[in-house]
Amino acid sequence: MDLDELRRQHAEIGLTARALERAVAEEYQPEGVARLRWQLARQLLTHVALEDRIFYPTLKRSPEASTRDHATAMERELGALGDRFRAYMTDWSDTRIGREWPAFCVETRLILNMLMERVGREDRLFDTLSQRRGIGRSPTARSA
Repeated sequence: MDLDELRRQHAEIGLTARALERAVAEEYQPEGVARLRWQLARQLLTHVALEDRIFYPTLKRSPEASTRDHATAMERELGALGDRFRAYMTDWSDTRIGREWPAFCVETRLILNMLMERVGREDRLFDTLSQRRGIGRSPTARSA
């Protein structure tokens, strides 16, 4: 399992999240908010698909019960967070965002905090797995 792609995706998600966070710090709705929201949604869809297809199934086949249990719990939590993000995307149309900018900003900061906290926990898990099993590193990194 090569974790480099998941880490790269985390970095992209973080950049987009920070740009959206800066946008909702503005008093008035800046241009580009819709683009940033949909960019983040696409990045998350791609990332979650990779985790669902490769990362969590691999962890759930671990010989260690604690790893399997941890993977199951993280996967379940990811599902709940995904539901919350989908509701956020559905509930906030461009028209509603324009009408209720301050409320949108509060909700956006909340969802971004949840997402970035999750990304941070996954990064720590990737680091632990890499150190413990030597996985997630490219062949070049292993030979160095």
